[in-house]
Amino acid sequence: MKKLIIGLLIAVGALSSCAVKYERPDIPAEELIRDFSESDTTFDVSKIEWRDFYKDTLLCRLIDSALAGNYDLEIAYKRIEQQSAYFKKSKWEIAPDLSASAGVSYGKQNLSAQTAPYFTIGISASWEIDIWGKLSKAKRAQFQKLLSQENTKNAIQTELIANIAKSYFQLLALDAQKKFVIETIANRENYLQTVKDLKESAVVNEVAVLQAESQLLTAQTYLPEINQAITQAENYICYLIGKTPAPIQRREITDLSEIRFPQAKTGLPIALLRNRPDILAAENMLQSSLHSYNSAVAAMYPSLTLSGNISTDAAQMDQWFNLPTSLVWGVIGGLTQPIFNGRALRTQKDVALKEYEIAIIEFKECVLGAGMEVSNTLSSLHNNNQKAELLYKQFIALEKAYEYSYELLVNGYATYLDVLSAQEGVFNAQLSYIQALNELIDNHIDLYRALGGGWSNPSLEKNRIEEK
Repeated sequence: MKKLIIGLLIAVGALSSCAVKYERPDIPAEELIRDFSESDTTFDVSKIEWRDFYKDTLLCRLIDSALAGNYDLEIAYKRIEQQSAYFKKSKWEIAPDLSASAGVSYGKQNLSAQTAPYFTIGISASWEIDIWGKLSKAKRAQFQKLLSQENTKNAIQTELIANIAKSYFQLLALDAQKKFVIETIANRENYLQTVKDLKESAVVNEVAVLQAESQLLTAQTYLPEINQAITQAENYICYLIGKTPAPIQRREITDLSEIRFPQAKTGLPIALLRNRPDILAAENMLQSSLHSYNSAVAAMYPSLTLSGNISTDAAQMDQWFNLPTSLVWGVIGGLTQPIFNGRALRTQKDVALKEYEIAIIEFKECVLGAGMEVSNTLSSLHNNNQKAELLYKQFIALEKAYEYSYELLVNGYATYLDVLSAQEGVFNAQLSYIQALNELIDNHIDLYRALGGGWSNPSLEKNRIEEK
């Protein structure tokens, strides 16, 4: 018996060492961000809390409302609770099965005896000793799935915060465009009156009046479009918050260029692996699939099961507790080696291996996608910043050209076509400038989200403690 136990322990150690240990797949972490600058390592914008990143009180209220009422986020929390239930179930798989039974049967002790009732009541237990770690590995797989679901929730949260913020600042941009269009309409009404007066003085003809009127109508057509865009943006924010369509309270701002965000620095590229919740979720699923594979391998080894029962058996119910006469008990232990279901277990192992290999590919793809997203956003931030500066200079130049051409027209030194051209240029340049500023704001928000900013994870440590 002693040799058998020693041999069994040696076998356990040898087979346990065959389990695949987790190692993060090789990825070019330092090369994830294109044209990465060492100066970006001095600061990581993703470490800033979202309240400190946005700082707008009304926007923060909207985000708080969304975190409390968004349906996608609520579903994500339900998914976490669902996966938590699976994890708790896997923890109990290691515990013994305990059951109670009571029954009555009719039979004969021999052919000549009369049929008589036979009463029994008892408790039985069965416990599979997890010598190969099959059950513990399955538990770890479920735990990693739980962590993955929590990180998926965090990814949904970062996306939600970004969408709320982008829609909010879009409203500010639309308000700025609407204000400019209203001012333009007023200016063009004045210009139309000026052209009519000039016609009375025979300086210009009816064509000039009609052109001025056309310019006025063009500006007026922008108002319904902007109002529709405002309504849609407000309704979308209400949808994200989880309430019916309604106006959205927001601050008044005279110039979008006044909006400031913390300096856009990325930190080390490898920080993406610990900051981005989607990457964390992908790695959780990778580890889960590895534990599932090791569990499937362990399932092919013999299983050691201990079972026992204790009961009281009697021919009369009042004899049940005539102890120890009516007491019956037994203990059984044994190894069971799968034979005929071996193909099913090998298939299970092969499928688990392919799932692990797929999870490796998905993790690498997720990391590569994160690097691409950050690189694209940094490029957009740089290029849109240059674009906004150029559009502002263009607007200033065209505004001066309009003022000069208007004065020249009044004094008879320019034609109405010069004024119309400058007028249209100012209008388009200002709208384009506001749009460029809005795109620049979106770039800051996208970079913050792409680097993994906008989430906190207080429950993960709690679950790690529960696993232990």
